[in-house]
Amino acid sequence: MLASRKLAALLTAILVVAAACSSAAKSSSGPFASPVAAASPPATPAATVTPTATPEPTPIAVLDGAPWIVYSWGPGSGLSLMRPDGSDAHEIAPDLPGVAEHPDWSPDGALIVVNPMVKEGVFEIWTVKADGSDPQKVLGCETAPCVEVGGPAWSPDGRQMVIGRVSNATGNYQDDHLTLEVLDLATRKTHVIAATPPVGAEVVQYSDPRWSPDGTQAVFIVNRYGTPPTDENIVGSSIAIVKTDGSEVNAPRILTEPGLFGTYPDWSPDGKTIVFSTHGLGSFQTTTKASNLYTIRPDGTGLAQVTHFGDNDTRAVQPTWTPDGKQIIFTHITPDGGWGVRHTAFIDSDGANLTVLDGPFATHPRLRPTP
Repeated sequence: MLASRKLAALLTAILVVAAACSSAAKSSSGPFASPVAAASPPATPAATVTPTATPEPTPIAVLDGAPWIVYSWGPGSGLSLMRPDGSDAHEIAPDLPGVAEHPDWSPDGALIVVNPMVKEGVFEIWTVKADGSDPQKVLGCETAPCVEVGGPAWSPDGRQMVIGRVSNATGNYQDDHLTLEVLDLATRKTHVIAATPPVGAEVVQYSDPRWSPDGTQAVFIVNRYGTPPTDENIVGSSIAIVKTDGSEVNAPRILTEPGLFGTYPDWSPDGKTIVFSTHGLGSFQTTTKASNLYTIRPDGTGLAQVTHFGDNDTRAVQPTWTPDGKQIIFTHITPDGGWGVRHTAFIDSDGANLTVLDGPFATHPRLRPTP
């Protein structure tokens, strides 16, 4: 979408991937923190591969309280479920418009929010029940100057979402105005929590917001591009935090230096740690640069590398914490041409116990919260 429109109006790195992933599937398929230096970094352990059954061709009951992984990819709705061992993979939500990407579970595990492209260049926010039924539109861009909405994530109490919005009155990327906003689901009212600065020598975009467990903060990405912005001229991306009450609209707190290219952050359930990946799939779909998982404290200290893959190697991207905070679930990519082979994987926060599910081609996995 960024390449076709040649705008910085990309709502999130999320949205770029949505269009690209769908097309590929159908065609084939503080100061800044510094990276941790080690004289001899530990090797990422060899993966334990868990075999899975062939994806089921028929609907499968999704019972209340049962653990499921929701993920993106597929020729239909683009939204699917599999069990934590990779079995019973099946597509859901056939009645959703367009191709749904980047799912997030509600805190009670009853609903999934997605960001489908309902028609070319038009993204909306929808929810479905855990089994994919009862699709409901939450938000779209009904009137100008709104251009796009997306990147939704639930608040800890399930009553709000943090979203992204692009507004533009002229169609020129230099007039893009990108905001992160809190949406009240009962009233449909929003308030801005972060707003990008005006376009100057570079273009700044905010993306991929996630709530802190206490609901007071959101973590997100600060992407920086040359002008005009393209995936090829991204110059850095940092992990940042902002208060959700709107008191830091123009003053996000930057946790990581831009050259680390941090992406896709997620807050641990205990609020003590943030996980993120480097060289993620937004602007680095087919990169040969190292893509690894890191953790960092919300105050910007304690940066620690979790995986230790190198250039032209396996990639670890799109991490989120499991609901119990014991592991990280992420997209594991093995080299195989430009796109690589993308599977769901689990790993401990110290880099131990890497397990790759030998199941469906999948991206953006999230494990369902269960009682």
